[in-house]
Amino acid sequence: MRIVAVNPLELLTWWEGRGGRRPLSLREIARKLGLSEATVRHRLRALRAAGQVDDTTRAQALATRGGLRRGGRPANPLTDADLLAVWSKARSVSAVARHLQVSRGRVRARLRELGLHQPGSAG
Repeated sequence: MRIVAVNPLELLTWWEGRGGRRPLSLREIARKLGLSEATVRHRLRALRAAGQVDDTTRAQALATRGGLRRGGRPANPLTDADLLAVWSKARSVSAVARHLQVSRGRVRARLRELGLHQPGSAG
């Protein structure tokens, strides 16, 4: 077993999102510090046992900064004005989704929220 020196302040900064930063995932921290995820997890467990990790601070920082990045492209915007304009012409969830280049599920869910699409109806 190899002992790896890790600066606990730097680790906590990335984990809790100190200094206005977005909290990073284990994988992101490991990549940034040049360690394995297991080592980062082990060090965090030791710091948590010592009472130095504040998980509520991390949760609050994640909530204010929109959570962890999930990867992939950001979704195309789906505004009510665009949706209503296309829906008034097409009246088909598939056609609207194709036209706006968004998923049928997003179109269906937004139409339900607006009261324009009934659950279980075809389209």
